[in-house]
Amino acid sequence: MPNTWFKAVGEDTDGAFALLEYQMTYDIPAHTHLREHENLYVLEGSVTMRIGDDEFSAGVGDFVFAPRGVPHAITATSDAPPRFLTVCSPSGFEHFMEDLMEALAAGHDRSSPEVAAVREKHGWIPG
Repeated sequence: MPNTWFKAVGEDTDGAFALLEYQMTYDIPAHTHLREHENLYVLEGSVTMRIGDDEFSAGVGDFVFAPRGVPHAITATSDAPPRFLTVCSPSGFEHFMEDLMEALAAGHDRSSPEVAAVREKHGWIPG
């Protein structure tokens, strides 16, 4: 299950953005957000990022912008799990993470119909 700490949510920012701290517990496969931009600031560890056709490394202190509508993926490259501050704008991504964590805690795996329904509900398209 992902380790996620919500620092600010849409209720706090009048819907402008959500801020969360996130520790990767698995590689994040290619996906596209239809509703929000995702901004990542690496706090610990390192990753390989793929955004559209570009692939690059990101480590502590690096900032990455994944625009809405552009496929992206994150692969851990450090021994310790990478940790990020993530700003999603507008807000709403926090509800995806809440629903995803709830589905995973209920025992559904990432390939289950229940998790697919969470992705669809929140405009998160695999691939």
